[in-house]
Amino acid sequence: MNIKLPLSYQEIVDEVVNFTDLPRQEVERRVWMQALGEGTVVQEAKHFGVTPHEYDDKMEQLYKEGYGLIIETMVFWASQERQLWIQQAIERIRLYAQKNNRALDELAILMLGDGTGNDSLELVRNNFKINYFDIPGSKTYEFATKRFAHYDLIGDRVNLISDYNSCLTSQYDVVLSFEVLEHLTDPVAAIRDINLMLKTSGIAIITEAFSAVSENFPTHLQSNLKFANQTPFFFLQNKMLLTWYSQKSFFQFKPMEFIKKEKISLPDFISLLKDAKIRRPYINAKMRKLFAFGS
Repeated sequence: MNIKLPLSYQEIVDEVVNFTDLPRQEVERRVWMQALGEGTVVQEAKHFGVTPHEYDDKMEQLYKEGYGLIIETMVFWASQERQLWIQQAIERIRLYAQKNNRALDELAILMLGDGTGNDSLELVRNNFKINYFDIPGSKTYEFATKRFAHYDLIGDRVNLISDYNSCLTSQYDVVLSFEVLEHLTDPVAAIRDINLMLKTSGIAIITEAFSAVSENFPTHLQSNLKFANQTPFFFLQNKMLLTWYSQKSFFQFKPMEFIKKEKISLPDFISLLKDAKIRRPYINAKMRKLFAFGS
């Protein structure tokens, strides 16, 4: 299957032009500006009247009607650092399949919030079948759907999910979610949902950017900053134990892998605390919160 993912400036421009209604000249300008670090989402946030880092109907409108997140994520995905996330995830899924004596295309995999569909397409290129969920009716969802249709994947290698609640039935071997939690008004509830999505002993492969609340990322919510450095413990509270995390990535803990357990024990909690890379930022975050409360 000859799926080609765009990596160069011209390839990204062509992909966006082919699968959106944007004129080429505008796409060229916006992709170039994004590559230079002048975020297209920042400009779009101003256009829609978004208050940075606060979720409201205007931010929801940006998600549904804007093209900025398409361009931002396409440019970011082309970086070696970002591609490393999905490459390592594929390695972990292959290992999961091997341990459980499963064929790759037998695994039930959910791509949760895959946006433009690059990770989904990369998984298909590596002989997996996937279920794709993102915001139905959004420009991003429409873009990804057109790309899947272009390769004649829908209904065969890619299953489009439009009903979020249909995912909450413990049916998936693997749930992948990259850079989604920091956008949500209730990420702790989303983590609980991931537990409901997974089979027992299934795995979740996750990245998040709770700490990245800056002018470059106006859709990252200020209300989620308090969750920074605590993700492994939120998953543990929801019966998912951290079993692996990337030590190759420039971005620490991207991605992380969690396994769903029937119940969590004290040794599971202790195992997290034994890892200094997890313990130190977690304790520091707790201390900052305590001092802020007392001041």
